[in-house]
Amino acid sequence: MDTLLHNFVADMYGPNFLLLYGVVIIATLLLCERLVQDPTKNQPLPLIPAEPDPYKIAYLRSQATGIAHLVLFNLIQQGYLQVSEQTLSKTSDHPDISNLQPVERQVFEKISEPATAKTSLWLATECVQPFCIAYQEQLDDEKLLYAGKWQIRNVQFGLMGAMLIFSFGCYKLLIALGKGRYNVGFLIIMGVLSIIYLLWFVSQPHPPLSHLGTRYLQQLQTTFNKLRETSIVNNNLLVLALFGVESLAGTAYDAYYKAFFPPAYSTTSSRSSSSSSSCSSGSGGSSCSSSSCSSGSSCGSSCGGGGCGGCGGGCGG
Repeated sequence: MDTLLHNFVADMYGPNFLLLYGVVIIATLLLCERLVQDPTKNQPLPLIPAEPDPYKIAYLRSQATGIAHLVLFNLIQQGYLQVSEQTLSKTSDHPDISNLQPVERQVFEKISEPATAKTSLWLATECVQPFCIAYQEQLDDEKLLYAGKWQIRNVQFGLMGAMLIFSFGCYKLLIALGKGRYNVGFLIIMGVLSIIYLLWFVSQPHPPLSHLGTRYLQQLQTTFNKLRETSIVNNNLLVLALFGVESLAGTAYDAYYKAFFPPAYSTTSSRSSSSSSSCSSGSGGSSCSSSSCSSGSSCGSSCGGGGCGGCGGGCGG
């Protein structure tokens, strides 16, 4: 018992202990930061397949939403759906639905009535959720997605670090209070703030892709963008999976792009017309309502009796 009350740490002078406590906190934070790093950070990139699966790449890039876009786009390519401005609807003379894959048929049947592009995408995303499980498992096995178990491990490391900071600080706090020393404000502040920061840091949500998955997707985009520029890649599904809906702008499927990114129409002409000069006449007299004239003169005063003479010439009596 005497050893717990009288030792190097227990008998340390306050400012010296705060310095030591600060070193312990910084070392613990740096260690935890190192331990919670993405385990795929230094792993080599997988080889690019000769014929990549667009659906797998779409899930890697945008998860279920990416696959939903591919299914909708494929239905448009095959003539089952059509785009009219911001609306997706079934074509009147669509081919036999028996030719569709199960997930495509589900999405096609889900869009029973014409719907906006965003609503159609939401419906399609719901339909493809079960279809995404297989791709998620494949990408998890290849460590291209950030695994949930890694996040749990990060929190465990954070809790151990927080416990170390708490225990060390709490021990000195109890010793100080037992000796009648109550100037422990800095000690409490250092401990509380560092623990809060550490737990916040390790509990931060991670993006769906692992470090390896991010680099692999970038490699795919770089490789196939070069091939696309040389017209070697003509697979619209693969282009859409890799680069998103924006890649369809200016192509034969520009309507699909505009359905999700409608053009912003200019309102310059309407603003110009609203700023033109006008004169209004009432029963008791006339007034010039324009604020400025091309000649530089203003018609800000009211007009009497004889009416408005127009801008530039003034208001005649």
